[in-house]
Amino acid sequence: DEASEGRFRGPLRGIPVGIKDIYCTAGLKTTAGSKILADFVPKHDATVVARLKKAGAIILGKTETTEFAAFDPAPTRNPWNIEHTPGGSSSGSAAAVSSGMIPAALGSQTGGSTIRPASYCGIVGFKPTYGRVSRYGVIPVSWSLDHVGTFTRTVEDAALLLEVLSGYDPMDAASSILPVSSYRAALDEVSPPRLGLVKEFFYDMASEEVKRNLVEVVGQLSNAGAKVLEAKLPESFGAAHAAQRVVMIAEAAAYHEETFRTRMMDYRPKMRGMIASGLLIPTSVYLKAQRIRTQFIREVYETLPKFSCLLMPSTPSQAPKGLESTGDPNFNTPWSFCGFPAITIRSGLSRDRMPLGIQLVGRPFDEETLLKAAQWCEVTLGLGHAPHDPE
Repeated sequence: DEASEGRFRGPLRGIPVGIKDIYCTAGLKTTAGSKILADFVPKHDATVVARLKKAGAIILGKTETTEFAAFDPAPTRNPWNIEHTPGGSSSGSAAAVSSGMIPAALGSQTGGSTIRPASYCGIVGFKPTYGRVSRYGVIPVSWSLDHVGTFTRTVEDAALLLEVLSGYDPMDAASSILPVSSYRAALDEVSPPRLGLVKEFFYDMASEEVKRNLVEVVGQLSNAGAKVLEAKLPESFGAAHAAQRVVMIAEAAAYHEETFRTRMMDYRPKMRGMIASGLLIPTSVYLKAQRIRTQFIREVYETLPKFSCLLMPSTPSQAPKGLESTGDPNFNTPWSFCGFPAITIRSGLSRDRMPLGIQLVGRPFDEETLLKAAQWCEVTLGLGHAPHDPE
């Protein structure tokens, strides 16, 4: 009625959105999936939650997360097959969008917590550049690695959410002052991209089904006009995974140290082990990891101008069977470590009819080019829009 009367109140007016349970929501419990925060009710909204509300979105509820967005799994199951993990840590957000409960949800990514579950659940997962979207009011895993992420059914919806969520926030020290583009309007003019295919490590570590799917996808994209050229990883890539883990667990331990001293046994086993390990990391080791990070960022940045974006599988395999693990984040961790934007779209199905995805990685603060490439690939592959209708 408001729209018909010319009282349009925002681009997300009336759209239900799920919020990962690490985002502060005024008057609504925010537990981070942990006994530690079982009764925590924030008095304010996280910046991104406030921006969603201002854009007219309806906050439908909180979605399940692994404990403190780390390793101990949530009870959520994969809508494509409930015997398989939906991935994590943003388990509930991915499953809710994939199953059609909601059209969009917030997640986060420190290692692979948006791209991996989105791929496992056959939807679009998007991690903008570090600093593009404020993390104020988000319970952290690792201050220098945490990114806001989104889950949607289409690339266009991801672009719309990015417009709403982006912009400088003085409450987040890492927030960028760079201008925000009209991301959705940019999708009106897309053309075949120049893709840098990263086979080293990613192809070698992938399952046979993921390799087969990647070959098929590259063929489809090339036949449709994309220029696909092999991209070489920088030398520093070899140290990126280990360095990312050092930074993550050291910063997580620093955040939880005081509570850990008095409530250690209230943490779940994997979280407890991560904090204990992080407290033992020497300052010198942490600083060396950050120096590796600086080198990695510089070297990846020097590679990217040759391409619209990089292309690789989103995950080493389909969603694993069982709920004991949330899967392997190693295909996503490097791009969280350097802070560059990444997106996953569905690229096919395994023989078990589980989703497979491709991951595109773009230049920092050039989400416009990345989204245009992703939409072109999405349309070219023509797999239709999630959610999947489980049989």
